[in-house]
Amino acid sequence: MPGLNIPEPAHRPLFAAGIVGALCPGGRPLDPGQQSVLDAIRAAFREGVTGETQAEVAALPPVEPAPAAEVAAVLGEKERYVLAHAVVALELIAHPLDPAVEQHARRYLGELGVHAAHQSLCKETARGELALLHADFIRHSWTTEVTLQEGFRHGRLLELARSKAAYYGLGGEPAVARRWEALTSCPDGSWGNAVAEFYALHRFPFPGEPHGIYEVGAAHDWVHVLCDYGTDPEGEIEVFGFIAGASDDPKAFVSFAFTLALFQNASVTTVGGKKVAIARADTLAEPGAADRFADALRRSMSATADVIALDHFSYADVALDEARVRFGIVPKAVPGPGWRD
Repeated sequence: MPGLNIPEPAHRPLFAAGIVGALCPGGRPLDPGQQSVLDAIRAAFREGVTGETQAEVAALPPVEPAPAAEVAAVLGEKERYVLAHAVVALELIAHPLDPAVEQHARRYLGELGVHAAHQSLCKETARGELALLHADFIRHSWTTEVTLQEGFRHGRLLELARSKAAYYGLGGEPAVARRWEALTSCPDGSWGNAVAEFYALHRFPFPGEPHGIYEVGAAHDWVHVLCDYGTDPEGEIEVFGFIAGASDDPKAFVSFAFTLALFQNASVTTVGGKKVAIARADTLAEPGAADRFADALRRSMSATADVIALDHFSYADVALDEARVRFGIVPKAVPGPGWRD
């Protein structure tokens, strides 16, 4: 099932019109945050154009809403599923999410014959059912799936449990910590050595060390380094937007939705029961943030691998520049903090 992929140029105008149709009941305008992000994405994906100025973005023609029947008659099934994911993402950008918009979007997507993975997240957000929302995020997340796979299929359940306990400062898991500490011995300029430097620069304890991030959750730190994204709220949205765009796994989309819950709509403030110090609302309203997110989606379209699902340690000795070439990581078109910042 597709995630945050963008259709081919010929169908993009109708795709955008379908998004507006789903999010604008009764002809009302888009939420300003949704409008800003949609405009940034339209600019980033204009054929042959990247890194446009605000004046050029402002010159984009307005998008009129399209009836669901018109969209369904032209877009194929895969494109309609992509549209459903885009609608859900933009719903979660609104702060707060109007229940009337959520209900209209659900009906509209139903008329298209599609259902975005975990569309219920929007309903729970709109209704303020935050405990249920958080439980759904945990149940459907990529992290949970990988934990179960590694724990039960690969015999690492006790090791991962200790890694999780270390996250809360309850002892540590030496085997996990040693695996990550060994990255400091990778060749200079390698992806693994850069990840070790990332942890040192930001004074993060390694997974397996007391208060270190849970090892499965740490997989996205390899993507921070690979794609050169910072650790501010904007950077986290860039990372998980890129991951969702580069993956066809619906659970990667759920991880992105969780990131929006932490840094955009303020419906979640903890990870694994621990308060996230930089959690905040309306990150995408910050200057340049929508453009940075849109550029992350643009870059994800060139990726040749599902970068979050790689066996990262098997590439630890590969030169970082070589890894970027190997996995189709194209340069940024919009400046922003990198992993060293």
